[in-house]
Amino acid sequence: MQAQILLTLAGGSLKSLVDSGELALEDIPGFAMREFDLRGLNMPASMFAGCSLDVFDRLRDRADKAGCPVLTLTEETPLRFSDASPGDLNKTFDRVTRLATAANRLGCNALTISCEAPEDTDEIFDRMAMSIKKLIQRIENFDLNLLIAPTDGLTGDPERLTALIKKVGGFKIGSFPCFDHAEKTADPSDTMRKLAPYAGGMEAVVTSGKGGIAKVAAYEAIESVLNVGYQNTLAIRFSGKGDPIEMIRSGRRQIAEALGQIEVDEELEEMLQALEAEAIAEAAQNGGEAPTGSKSDSGAAQIDPLAQALSDVLGAEDSKEPIDESKDDD
Repeated sequence: MQAQILLTLAGGSLKSLVDSGELALEDIPGFAMREFDLRGLNMPASMFAGCSLDVFDRLRDRADKAGCPVLTLTEETPLRFSDASPGDLNKTFDRVTRLATAANRLGCNALTISCEAPEDTDEIFDRMAMSIKKLIQRIENFDLNLLIAPTDGLTGDPERLTALIKKVGGFKIGSFPCFDHAEKTADPSDTMRKLAPYAGGMEAVVTSGKGGIAKVAAYEAIESVLNVGYQNTLAIRFSGKGDPIEMIRSGRRQIAEALGQIEVDEELEEMLQALEAEAIAEAAQNGGEAPTGSKSDSGAAQIDPLAQALSDVLGAEDSKEPIDESKDDD
């Protein structure tokens, strides 16, 4: 059975194109669909710095029209919860409230954050859980899920992160595991297997490897995600140097293959559909008879035009003439 995982795009992958003026921020949804056939976006908050509300509204409108909605807004900078003073904690709450407002305006269903906690003690753990619980109550009117991405420190341990999610409790909290984080752990597959059941989304990082070939972080861990029945979104994020378009395309193919999702050659499919329509139209003009020339003077069977087209496209050089079974053996 094909995995029910929706492949999406981390919008930050195209930041270089936006910064250079080659691509407008609000045109990312259409670009993601057209170039990569990715049907959703995770947008980093930093890309909206200095943007007017009109940009938010245009992005949401174009995302809806393109069939590529903005699903998640991500705060890249880890936030302080556990060891923050009351004043700093209020600043964190205010920051997340503004992010939630932006996420709601974009039509997101989730807000992703990471938590700064270099040390891991029971006291820090309990304070963090209490602060996150209060935060969820503060943003509940925005109808958003709060997802926690692992980072260095307490939440870098998959068991501690899952324990934190359980401690906070409720249906509005989840994890946002990243394959590049898992790659840094002792057992990437085990890390993803532990976080996947609580995940409201995931992220796979693609980089330009040796020889300019796309490399997917912790590629081998994708199977472990399938094994626990994960059925949500997987965002593809390009990081580093190289051509983001080619790297995302290549990474998408690799990930789709690992997920068992068969990619259709669109050009071939369109050509075959056109040939089929042409054959049907010609048959209709001939009163339902086979198109003229479908039978040779020798009466030999002919290759089906769709099969011939497929053979031509795939470059079959050793095609053999079909055996005419109507002829008697010598």
